[in-house]
Amino acid sequence: MSIIQHKFRDYQVNPETEILILGTFTPENAEGPDFFYGRERNFLWHLLPICYGLPDLKEAPLAEKKAFMEEYKVDFADFILSLNVPEGSEQNVDDSFIDSHVDQWKNIGEVIDSLPKLKAVYFTRKTFNGIPNTRAHLALISDKCRERKIRLCKLETPAKFFSPEKQQQWIDTIVLKNTCLKP
Repeated sequence: MSIIQHKFRDYQVNPETEILILGTFTPENAEGPDFFYGRERNFLWHLLPICYGLPDLKEAPLAEKKAFMEEYKVDFADFILSLNVPEGSEQNVDDSFIDSHVDQWKNIGEVIDSLPKLKAVYFTRKTFNGIPNTRAHLALISDKCRERKIRLCKLETPAKFFSPEKQQQWIDTIVLKNTCLKP
């Protein structure tokens, strides 16, 4: 078995964060992204700035992304800190495979408790097919958000493709707050 660590496992969410966007896992990989949602086929850095009427930051340097995050009080965390996978399966990114090979979960409840200005948590996934462990962890986060009166919604995944419909769902949920896909 091989332990695969989260690439940004030591990352600390800014205590001024008002919007926390949750994902699942970014594996430690030399060829991997330089920050959350930085994979080639992930469009978060296209979708999120456009929500605020700004140009996309998909190809922008990390410093520009961090400036955006600071200005709009947005930050990121992932559910999983490490995986324990069979030798030869280190590149398997299938959701159900990852969900069934978690070695260590990140305590998102502690992250939420460390953010006194937090107003909203958004999870970048609409369905939980084949990922019961992730669903169970989101249920705990849902309880924590309800307890603290923090808005919790699911977002259409930013992965794989961009579409005007996906962009509108992000705007409607994050900026206009007139939709909220409940976990």
